[in-house]
Amino acid sequence: MDYRCPILLVVFLLLAGGAAAQPGAFVVRTEQMDLAGSRTPVDVYEPSIGPSAGLAVVAHGFTRSRERHRDLGRALAEAGITAVIPDLPYSVDHWGNGDAIVELAAKLEAGALGLAPMERSRLLLIGTSAGGLATLLAAARLPGLAGWIGLDPVDRTGSGVKAAAQLTAPAVVLLAERSSCNLYGSGRAIGRAIPGLLRSTLLEGASHCDFEAPSNNLCRFLCGSSPPGMAEIARAETVGAALEMLEIARVTRTGDSIDRAN
Repeated sequence: MDYRCPILLVVFLLLAGGAAAQPGAFVVRTEQMDLAGSRTPVDVYEPSIGPSAGLAVVAHGFTRSRERHRDLGRALAEAGITAVIPDLPYSVDHWGNGDAIVELAAKLEAGALGLAPMERSRLLLIGTSAGGLATLLAAARLPGLAGWIGLDPVDRTGSGVKAAAQLTAPAVVLLAERSSCNLYGSGRAIGRAIPGLLRSTLLEGASHCDFEAPSNNLCRFLCGSSPPGMAEIARAETVGAALEMLEIARVTRTGDSIDRAN
C-alpha cells in the first residue's frame, strides 16, 4: 500500500497560510525539566484548536539553542502537532545528547511538562545538524516511534550511519547544498543507510542555516546564504513530513485508510 500523503499539497497549504495556520492557533510556554542530571529549559508549543495529532521533539544544532527553532515550533503547533524543544545539555557530546533525548521521550510517554501521556507511536524526533545526529542516535533506541526527520544532519564519526542502519521508524532526510557546515553533505550517507527511508530530498539552493529559524548573519557567513524564502520552504517540508508520518502511524494503529483530503 502507498502510504505517502500528498506532500506537495501540504507544503502549498502551509506556504499559502492554509486553514491549519490561523493566528492564535497555538500557545507557547517555557518549562524547566531535569534532563541529563541538570535543570534544562524546554519550550512547549501546543495547538490551541482541537486535539494534538502527536508530539515532536526538536533538537538544535552545534552551539545553538532552542531559540533557533521558534519558527518551527510555531509551525508544528499551528499544524496541530505539539512541539517540545529543549536546550540540549552538551555542546560536543552527541551521544550524551542522544541519551538525554531518550530520557525526554520516556518522560513524555509517561506525561511530563503538563502534557498528557503520549504513546510512542505518536512521537516524532526532529533534529538539525548535530541535533539531527543526536535525535538519530536516540531514535535507533526507541522502536515504535512515528518517525525521525533529519534536517541536514551531520556525521563526523560514522556513528550516524551505524545508528541509521538500526532505525526501525520511517524517516525523512532534508538536505542543503554541500558546505563545510554539513561536512560536505554527510547527511546523504545517513539517508542511504536507513532501511525505512521515505525520501532523502536536496532542497536546491538551500543553506545549512535554512533549517533553523530565526537564524543569524554568523551562520550565513560561515555556512552560506540562500535565495529568499528558502527557510520557509524547508520549514513547510518539515511540517509536511511530520504530518505524513503521523498519518502513517495512525493508519498502522487503526487499520484505517489514508485520508487523502488531509
